[in-house]
Amino acid sequence: MDEFPSFFQSGLAVADKSLSSQNDLVKRILRARAKANRFFFETESGASEVIAKVFKVDLPVARESYRISRNAFSTSGIVSQRQIEEFLKMDAEIAKISDPLRAAAAFDFSLQHEVNRELAIK
Repeated sequence: MDEFPSFFQSGLAVADKSLSSQNDLVKRILRARAKANRFFFETESGASEVIAKVFKVDLPVARESYRISRNAFSTSGIVSQRQIEEFLKMDAEIAKISDPLRAAAAFDFSLQHEVNRELAIK
């Protein structure tokens, strides 16, 4: 299935200053998100129940929503280089900027990689 750029909606944005001054907090947040993400991918019934409760829909609707949207999310919390480039290009077009921001200037997945290693997430 094609990759979706839509999981940028579930990312974590942190200012460089906060990343350096509150590194442990950011890492704890990423760890919690990674565990929730693992639950989402490994437990269709549990994830569907959460969707039903949060969005106040019947369980069959939540289950189908889960199945339809599952591929729009990253199992590792890290998006591909292609998705990053597409996102930055689209963002530049919206902002009417001729040269999109470079991926390295906007994205740093080093802490997510570290958390994924600790939790054995591939």
